[in-house]
Amino acid sequence: MKDNGEIYNMMKQFNQFIQNLFDHSKTIPVSKISFDTEVRRLCEQNMCGQYGKSWTCPPAIDTIEKLQSRMSIFNHFLVFYKIYSLEDSFDWEGMMNSIKDFQSRTLKLKKKINQTEPDLNFFILGAGSCQLCDTCTYPQQKPCKKPKDALFSIESFGIDAMKIMKDNGLKYNNGPNTVTYIGGLFYC
Repeated sequence: MKDNGEIYNMMKQFNQFIQNLFDHSKTIPVSKISFDTEVRRLCEQNMCGQYGKSWTCPPAIDTIEKLQSRMSIFNHFLVFYKIYSLEDSFDWEGMMNSIKDFQSRTLKLKKKINQTEPDLNFFILGAGSCQLCDTCTYPQQKPCKKPKDALFSIESFGIDAMKIMKDNGLKYNNGPNTVTYIGGLFYC
């Protein structure tokens, strides 16, 4: 296991890579993250239309309490986000293209960490339901086609992305005709 100095130096090296992928990032203590059952309940009410359709969404994933317990081993949470321009506030195609781009960038970060720091204990969250495959194998009882690459959303873990942004001085609403997607990296 790496000590704090090694982790600090490693994250410093990743800083430029992260800056190239995302517009902004900020590291916060995991203790400042609140896991909220109300946020998770939105998933369970199928607000995004993905409930029961993905290995990375409820009901396929653990309860909030189990997820919170798993994440409690980490000390830091690196919030990262990217702002996308839309044609107008009803530009659904632009939103979908933007989230796919954001997930692609999040996956690049995940792969970079796995390649350069294979011993680092980390967990990465993205935005929205995983969209790496055209069709998810859930719930047909077949395993995930890409379990090492699969992306879980912040909200599926019961984390209020807007609250994290607000509580840490980060701007969530970036003006008309924009959408902001948020991800995060748990690490020790």
